[in-house]
Amino acid sequence: MSLWESNRVLVTGGCGNIGSYLVEELISRGAEVVVADNLESGSLKNIEDVREEIEFYNLDLRRYSNCLEVVADAEVVFNLAGRTHGVGYSDEHHGEMLYNNTVMQFNVLEAARVTEVERFMLTSSSCVYPDDAPVPTPELPVGEGLPEQGNKGYGWSKRIAELQGQFYDAETQVEVTICRPFNVYGDRYQWRGEGASHVIPALVKRVMDDEDPLTVWGSGQQSRNFLHSLDVARYMIMLVERNPGVEPINIGFEEQTSISELVSVICDTCDRDPEIIFDTSMPEGAPKKGASSNRLREIVPDYEPEIDLRDGIEEMKEWYEREFN
Repeated sequence: MSLWESNRVLVTGGCGNIGSYLVEELISRGAEVVVADNLESGSLKNIEDVREEIEFYNLDLRRYSNCLEVVADAEVVFNLAGRTHGVGYSDEHHGEMLYNNTVMQFNVLEAARVTEVERFMLTSSSCVYPDDAPVPTPELPVGEGLPEQGNKGYGWSKRIAELQGQFYDAETQVEVTICRPFNVYGDRYQWRGEGASHVIPALVKRVMDDEDPLTVWGSGQQSRNFLHSLDVARYMIMLVERNPGVEPINIGFEEQTSISELVSVICDTCDRDPEIIFDTSMPEGAPKKGASSNRLREIVPDYEPEIDLRDGIEEMKEWYEREFN
């Protein structure tokens, strides 16, 4: 029998952009899935096709008693719950990001320790890396340098969570896997306003809104490795299956797309041709973000991402038409 078949698996943040795909993938593998989500950045629409097959809790994981309730009897926990925003919001709310994410991570992992969960996926972030990290970025130690300064509150919360996960893996029965996803996007994104949203949905919305001229934050030369949320969800499942130990693993690749190139792909896909202005007075985050995928490929040599950027942007166009028309 597989790790998933007939086992109880908790997905926190299971109505979100990654979590909802993860829920569907786990159900297809025979798991008994429990979802905990306060619907702040997720939506029940994302899991409507499997709603009758899951156990759903709408609650706040900053309350430890709630964490104990949903973790109870789970063999495996995927902790994707968190407060996430685009750099425009995060850069002005570091304390809020640090507090909310640290408390949620601590509570869910402590509840897993108390209830003797077997395996735990701790979702960290590429924001733990310093702005001057080498690119492609290998899995640097959690204490090396300062986290990305535009997201430093969020980055510190993820570093603290990683430390807790490493300590618990060493000192308790919980086997912890730590992943560091890079720039994730997908068509199940919950819109939260211009300044609080991430780069791909923000740009897709503005292009589809016929904004002209289109003003883009930063120089346009900043570059990212973008990965679709379905591919990220599949990598998470395979990493937990293969139980590679507690050392962090990047979920991302070396290939990068500049924001200027991204804008061009979005405009082409959406059949728009606005004048584009790059505003260097606005924050643009780290100059480059690309992952060394060596460790990921060693652990999961038999899977390659299935959704390329252009196909993913086509999905985001459909997302816009669903959400705003």
